[in-house]
Amino acid sequence: MQEGDDTMKDRKAMKTRRILAIICYTVGFCAYGAAGYVSWLAWEGTISNKQGFLTFLPIWIVSYWFNTFFSQLICRVKKDGSKQWAIGKRARHVLSDISTVLSVVLLCFWIYVYITQYTELLNFK
Repeated sequence: MQEGDDTMKDRKAMKTRRILAIICYTVGFCAYGAAGYVSWLAWEGTISNKQGFLTFLPIWIVSYWFNTFFSQLICRVKKDGSKQWAIGKRARHVLSDISTVLSVVLLCFWIYVYITQYTELLNFK
């Protein structure tokens, strides 16, 4: 009877992890969208670059945290030392790659904005 209860607990635990991982990824992805929108507003001149960056940075940090939580929730180490995954390998890699690309693109945008503004201030153009 004990072994059956453990199997049931494992299934419930993995289902809960899967749901939490999906929530974390969704929140992280929405935060990347919001960070991208703020970046676009700054690019279009609707808001200043300073305001855009100061709004972008905390949103980007939140999205990074949620995607880190996502990556931690999808794997569980069993009592025997083996790993159990809440999401399939291909889906894990695709979601992780999308998150990484969005993060790097947004950071590169702000690095570009910083460099171009800095060179304009020094009259290198």
